[in-house]
Amino acid sequence: MSIVRCFSSFISVRGLAASPASGRLAGALAAAALVGMLGSGCSTAGAASSTPGAAAAGDAKTAAVDGAARMTDEAFDAGKYTRRDLDLNKDGKADAYQFVTLLDGGELKVARKEVDLNFDGKIDFIRTLDDNGELVEERIDSDFDARIDLVVSFQKGQIVQKTYDTNFDAKPDMWRYFEKGALVREEADLDHNDKVDYWEYFEGGKLDRVGVDRDGDGNVDEWQANESG
Repeated sequence: MSIVRCFSSFISVRGLAASPASGRLAGALAAAALVGMLGSGCSTAGAASSTPGAAAAGDAKTAAVDGAARMTDEAFDAGKYTRRDLDLNKDGKADAYQFVTLLDGGELKVARKEVDLNFDGKIDFIRTLDDNGELVEERIDSDFDARIDLVVSFQKGQIVQKTYDTNFDAKPDMWRYFEKGALVREEADLDHNDKVDYWEYFEGGKLDRVGVDRDGDGNVDEWQANESG
């Protein structure tokens, strides 16, 4: 009954998701997991630390000389942090970066992690943490075209929203909302006219009702109950 259900083929790994077309991603998820471990105090063998802001300030794509090309992100000032370069596949080129600050007592605080999941020379996964080290956001380019198509938002360690670009046109067209880790609502722009025209509501972890906009005005015209329970 649910058209939006076709989008659930995205593979989820703690907020990470990829389209079925990006089969190469499955084997590369271990790289993201490794970067996560490195941020929590595991061995950093093979990592080269740079001085604060070195090879990191300005246009993110300038990092291509030293390793994977970073995505341009005007909201993130890389020059405020020390960049640590990681070579996860041991090919002599950096394919992951950590942006850290040094706290009193010598402890490193990781503010951001970036990974080239499929080792094609371009960053396609970005993880942002707050001042307390809590995960705030994950962004992923699941079709490896250098554009983000999934954004996962967190609050207090739990997923609260996932925003998808299912047709890879650089515009969001599906949203999932969570409460206490459980999916409670989905919205979608099925005809890609920048208006939500499909809604799903969940109760107790099960689909309860579906709303459909028939005339394209952004409002529900028809409700359908989930009679299958």
